[in-house]
Amino acid sequence: MPETELANISPESLQSLKLPATFDHFTRLASSDIDAFLSCDKRPEEVFEMKLSAFRDAAQANLLTFRGSQIFDPVGEFPTLAWPSDLYIPGSADFKSYWFIPPPADHRYALAWTSPGSANQASSQTGELFSFAQLNPATNAGQFTDAGVGIFYNPPMTLGVVDLQPHVNCSGSLRWFLQIFPKLAAGYVDVIAQLILAAWQVIPGGFDLLGWKPFDVSAIRRDQSWGPEEHHFTSSFAGPNLSAPFVVQKGRTYLLAVLGRISVTSGLTASAAGQTLFPLDNTQLRAWGAMNCSVTQIDVETKQVYIP
Repeated sequence: MPETELANISPESLQSLKLPATFDHFTRLASSDIDAFLSCDKRPEEVFEMKLSAFRDAAQANLLTFRGSQIFDPVGEFPTLAWPSDLYIPGSADFKSYWFIPPPADHRYALAWTSPGSANQASSQTGELFSFAQLNPATNAGQFTDAGVGIFYNPPMTLGVVDLQPHVNCSGSLRWFLQIFPKLAAGYVDVIAQLILAAWQVIPGGFDLLGWKPFDVSAIRRDQSWGPEEHHFTSSFAGPNLSAPFVVQKGRTYLLAVLGRISVTSGLTASAAGQTLFPLDNTQLRAWGAMNCSVTQIDVETKQVYIP
């Protein structure tokens, strides 16, 4: 290496290139003794072989002895190997599928919930969500239900914006059936599957909603011209295609969450003025949807820092 290049390297950097000794002091002395012996060509060959054999045995024993005593501490030695501060995973997830070392306890999902009285399911341990909703054929009343999972987030900055980016795999079906002849219906029914990203501030006794953003996963709109139908869907989301920004402040705790929602809404009426379409029963009208979601991880990216 030219001297001009060497001049740009600090002494500390050069010191880090120093390799440990392969042989210890006693082995080095043995090697010197062999060299001295070889310089004396008047000694009998058999005496040389005996002494050389003894030195060879000592050297081999030394080479095959493990002399290390340092315990490898990946985080202490390499801070960049620490658990990523923006990564949160389900409570029972195997951390080895995500990183080299276990996460802090507060980097696992903290809360799961469903709409009261619904058949929905949610788990903070697995990140699995199930949502179901249906139209009431007797009253034409629509319905929407949620199933959510979230994390508690404590901002490191005084004031800034974070981007909530969950990784979600979804599958489900939206179903429709309307057979009311000879009656005729006007209007239509919407069956929609959505993911919703939301943020709440944790306050004494509950949560204060700060904002939310819906994303359509799948949807159907049907009227009487459609017969029985099942619409199946499968979708995956990650990164910017499923993200929402939220303003956060240091010293406050936030619940950041992703929810699976099924909505069924109806604008059905009798097509003839003055006639009543409802009530109907399940043999004449059925409209419902179901969705399973797996939230495999939640990322909280720092988008902007206004005050560090």
